[in-house]
Amino acid sequence: MLTSKSTAGAAVSSALRAVLALVLAAAVLLGGFGLLLHSRIDALRRGSAFHFDYTVTSTSAQPSATWSLLEALGATTGTLSGQNSGSDLTLSWYAPGREEPYTQLVLADGQVYLDVRQIYRTFLSGLHAQYPAIASLIPDWGLGDYITGSQMATLLGQEPAMNGLEQYQSGAFALAALEPAHPDQALDGYFYFTLKEPLGGIGITVGFPPSSLWSALWGDFFRCHVLVDIPSQGLRLELTGKALPGEYAIQAPASVMRDEDIAALAELIQTVRSIADFVKQLVQ
Repeated sequence: MLTSKSTAGAAVSSALRAVLALVLAAAVLLGGFGLLLHSRIDALRRGSAFHFDYTVTSTSAQPSATWSLLEALGATTGTLSGQNSGSDLTLSWYAPGREEPYTQLVLADGQVYLDVRQIYRTFLSGLHAQYPAIASLIPDWGLGDYITGSQMATLLGQEPAMNGLEQYQSGAFALAALEPAHPDQALDGYFYFTLKEPLGGIGITVGFPPSSLWSALWGDFFRCHVLVDIPSQGLRLELTGKALPGEYAIQAPASVMRDEDIAALAELIQTVRSIADFVKQLVQ
């Protein structure tokens, strides 16, 4: 009987040791995963280059002006490439089949800049393709290339969505500022994290496959899936692509519109709209 009890006790002891070993192994694995995740996030926050395919959908019953502009540019889908360096950021947006971006956005020293000249050129190239006869009627661009967030607010009479980026800080994406997420658009096998607090009213969720953590150790790209919700504009962006940590220098654009030219820009936009509407009526 004593032998039987000893044998049973030894079996229980062995089982407990096995369970403890498994728990310890899991703890080490999860701890290593957490450290690796922290390392990858920290590296990407310090600086990275990235390239994404994107799709924009309207979530509002009444489409916003931003959505209407994207439709006019043929840019509700496309590609996005850019770089970040700490809290500075540059983004270049491309419509399908275009070699030049239809606009560029720069965040430098806490100020947001949007390339409105490139939007103007892209929009006019589409008009020229449809209505070649109006080329001589379109005014030339004689203003600065970029407009600031505050100037855009003056032009629109309201805060534009891009001004939310002025609150962007690389620290906003520290591991402590994120929490696990389970979005409806989640890809199979991806882990997702979302910002605990929206960034200037913009919700951002980032997902990645575990393999990206390991491959990044050898200098490979960090693959990710990004979901962005902009309630103020009734827009949702879905981006899939990759990022690679690195060091980059980002500077504010040299050609920026003067505050006193905002009225001239508004007049230019209205002139182009009037010409486009007039020509459309003629060809109907």
